Amino acid sequence: MAAAIEVKGINELNRALLGLGDDLSDLKDANEALSKIVANRATALVPVRSGKLKGTIKSVRSPKKVRIVAGSSTVPYAPIIEFGWGKRNIKPQSYLYRAANELREEIKEKFTNNISDLIKKYNLD
Repeated sequence: MAAAIEVKGINELNRALLGLGDDLSDLKDANEALSKIVANRATALVPVRSGKLKGTIKSVRSPKKVRIVAGSSTVPYAPIIEFGWGKRNIKPQSYLYRAANELREEIKEKFTNNISDLIKKYNLD
């Protein structure tokens, strides 16, 4: 069920970039671009009644991970739609994990290319 991909060495890369005086904006930009791809796919997959949930799916800018969030204080049911709620007979309708899994190979390839480009840019090899 998990859509996570572990990246070995990301903390070391962050430290190396910080040591060069970089504010990690390159890595944040790269991860945000990837998270937008998944967020766009999740937006297309999310079940729609009112459209409120669809409007809360967003990419998050982070130097350590590709991250997407859904829901808000006014749309607290995002995880219920994703994972279901057995006691209320609400079946899961995965949109976030499904989007991540559908795009897994593409994201992995683009992430690898982004990291390689940063290593070359800063001569970290």
